[in-house]
Amino acid sequence: MDQSFDPDEMERLDQAYTDRFARRKGWEDFYLTDPVVDLALFFEHLPGQSILDAGCGWGRYVFRFIDQGLDYAGIDHSVEMLAVAKETNPDANFKQASFRNIPFPNCHFDGIWSCCALPAVPKHHLETVLREHLRVLKQGGVMYVVMPAAPPESHEEIYLDDNGQPSIYQAHYFVEEFSKYFRDAGFTVIDEDYRYQNGSMYVLAQKPTKEKTG
Repeated sequence: MDQSFDPDEMERLDQAYTDRFARRKGWEDFYLTDPVVDLALFFEHLPGQSILDAGCGWGRYVFRFIDQGLDYAGIDHSVEMLAVAKETNPDANFKQASFRNIPFPNCHFDGIWSCCALPAVPKHHLETVLREHLRVLKQGGVMYVVMPAAPPESHEEIYLDDNGQPSIYQAHYFVEEFSKYFRDAGFTVIDEDYRYQNGSMYVLAQKPTKEKTG
């Protein structure tokens, strides 16, 4: 793991990239399929009503959570993304914040949904970030992460723009490697696998409940 990838700088790169993406409505350039199976699995294991959409972007999945009758909160570090999300979902609870420093108290949410947000975190910093997610989960709460599947090898790199300038950092994992970070951060991994049909992978993890003492 390359310690030279500074977490603050990589987040600044990601924030600038996603701001640009939001301004040009970059999602219109792609055919995006909703992770319906993943959402269903998340809902199946969700033990309560309160959820955090960590890295909510332009609010792509908000209606699915609202339709489930859930108490929704979304955070994103991109002001431009949140502007789009708020325009589309004016009654939803959004906050501009980093998912590396979540502005909610301990043991606040029953579940966390994270879709394509964690690739922006350097690998050497991922366990710390997952511990922050664990902090805001209630005991027995679950976290569901959808990520792009790794290319031929696990690696991390900064991609350059057409002018040769740093554009965005991305970390790529194999699913077994990725789920180990959850275990190291204190989660219990319930399920993990690839979704080969759409080039993604997922991890479903739970915050353990305290053992009863005699």
